[in-house]
Amino acid sequence: MPGVDLAQVAALLHLPFDPQPALPPHVLVSRMQNTLATAIRLLRQFPTTSLQSKLPKRDRTCLALANHIVEIAAGYLQVDAGRAFDAAASAAVPARELSPPDLSGRARAVQAALTSPARPERTVETFFGPTTLHQVLERCTWHTAQHTRQLAMLLVGLGIDPDKPLAATDLEGLPVPANVWDG
Repeated sequence: MPGVDLAQVAALLHLPFDPQPALPPHVLVSRMQNTLATAIRLLRQFPTTSLQSKLPKRDRTCLALANHIVEIAAGYLQVDAGRAFDAAASAAVPARELSPPDLSGRARAVQAALTSPARPERTVETFFGPTTLHQVLERCTWHTAQHTRQLAMLLVGLGIDPDKPLAATDLEGLPVPANVWDG
């Protein structure tokens, strides 16, 4: 459910809920950097003829998914710089789709710019209400990780063994769904 505010859902249902991310900001940043590196490494394994193949039950190609992963992380950088986490930032659709070599360069630049936020507790406006920068960082980290898991699964579907996909330890403490693909 994109945009769901779990704290509001828990309050409505009178359930205990701690919205504080399980992982500290520096760990989340490290995980996102690793996820970007993994996504680009996996992207390089796709045959050129498969880059424009549509994802299962989605109107998105493999290359568009890789672009989306990098845009999620780039969007976090914009939020850290003061931009609201609005619906456009959450959707993370690039202005133009980059080729694998260009996307690799963009991913490296985003990785280099990612640092632990100076004020992770700072309130950030989002399309689902005010939250902390720390929570936006967590959201962007698990979002990139989930889609990187999908890239690995797509390679498996092509009969290609993914080169060092994300491991269970890379996902530990992140609220990623159990399934790689939703229903």
